[in-house]
Amino acid sequence: MTVERGGRLNWAQREWFEDLGADSDSEWSFEANFSAVLPGHDLTQADVTAGIADLLVRHEGLRSLIVRASRQDVCPVGEGLAEVIRVVPDDPAGEAFQAATRTSFRLHEQWPVLFVLLTTGGRVRRIGVVVDHSAVDGWGMRVLCRDLERAIKARAKGREPFGGPLESVEQPLDTALWEEGPGGTRYQERARTHWRRQLVTLRDSLGDWSPKAVKRDDFPVLHTCRLASRRAAEAAETIAATAGTSVSTGYLLAFGAAVCEAEEAPAAGVFALSANRLSAGLQGSVRKAVMPVPVVVPGPRAGAYRERLAVCAARQLQGHRFANFDPGVAGPLEDDVLGSLRGTGASSARFNYIDNALVGSAANSRSWGRDSFPFGDPAHQGVVRFSPPRPGGSRYILTVQHRVSGALLTLAWHEDTGWGDVAAAMLWHIENVMVWAASSQDGPPPEFGRTN
Repeated sequence: MTVERGGRLNWAQREWFEDLGADSDSEWSFEANFSAVLPGHDLTQADVTAGIADLLVRHEGLRSLIVRASRQDVCPVGEGLAEVIRVVPDDPAGEAFQAATRTSFRLHEQWPVLFVLLTTGGRVRRIGVVVDHSAVDGWGMRVLCRDLERAIKARAKGREPFGGPLESVEQPLDTALWEEGPGGTRYQERARTHWRRQLVTLRDSLGDWSPKAVKRDDFPVLHTCRLASRRAAEAAETIAATAGTSVSTGYLLAFGAAVCEAEEAPAAGVFALSANRLSAGLQGSVRKAVMPVPVVVPGPRAGAYRERLAVCAARQLQGHRFANFDPGVAGPLEDDVLGSLRGTGASSARFNYIDNALVGSAANSRSWGRDSFPFGDPAHQGVVRFSPPRPGGSRYILTVQHRVSGALLTLAWHEDTGWGDVAAAMLWHIENVMVWAASSQDGPPPEFGRTN
């Protein structure tokens, strides 16, 4: 396929491939795909196809090939448009679309997106969209759906969908070029200073703590469990309103407490995922921009709750400014500062917070993954659900899907971490700590291992 332009991956792209390694191009990579179904507005296939072409022109990352997980090549829209569109009869079960969601994209030879046009009588009833996670995150998926809607509606009226100075978006390759330039160099030095400070604080906070002896599996197996909790969501809102912190901080502090209990550690180093979209051009871009930033979470015995919450909030907020850090520099820095502590449960767990403002209400109403369910349904409340194990995935991660009316806590871990023995207890502990913190906090904090 012809290449319009190409170059190195930007730091956010590299972070994705370095975190997942071979998993990013494996037969099970579809587990991380993003998908959505949009209304087709009974438009003609020609109008919808033209709108899809407009979308691909606007967002280069959707028509790029990833070469050896180190380079991106942007291809002309016309050469690959037909390969990313499937036209099928609409059916209530949506079997064709469900099959598309299970696509494991081969990123070195195919674009990371598919459009399934579900038609009746030559008119498009619905449009299914499937995107590889390497090319999009929750924010980016919302932008994609918005821009596709605009494009197909404009084409149906015979108009160009995008234009004007406020319509420009920053392309992934342009970000990579900036990172290589003087501005990127200056930014990285500031980010390095912040990261080193946090890592040194973590090392000192852990003191003489040592991790449990574990042997890493050559082929890691990922386990997942979930707890739908209206109590945690209500508590998170109360904590934020009372303390003046973000809603996510209450979850982060409670997760840190659960990690400390599981690892028998005095503090927890948690890599909080940041949206990493600090400019208008990035905010309007379809891409994977999310990046991790280290936050030292004070342990449950490190002072009063309100004090620990304030410290955690300040570290989390400051970290958002320095999330876009070259993973090729971050890794050696972690090795240098943490040594044998790097990669342990007390130093390397990840925290992913999602709410309606980030991904939209509809996308945030169901659990993510193949066993999708409406977590706000009363039938799912207060029950820890385990999913079948699968290969790959992040080594330790908590994902919070928060709504004012309810939350879903999803904990995932590799089998060799030992977290499987305490996973359910960790979820219950997060809920219990938050409910306790939102109350008068009379009496001692909840004990680890108590369920509801």
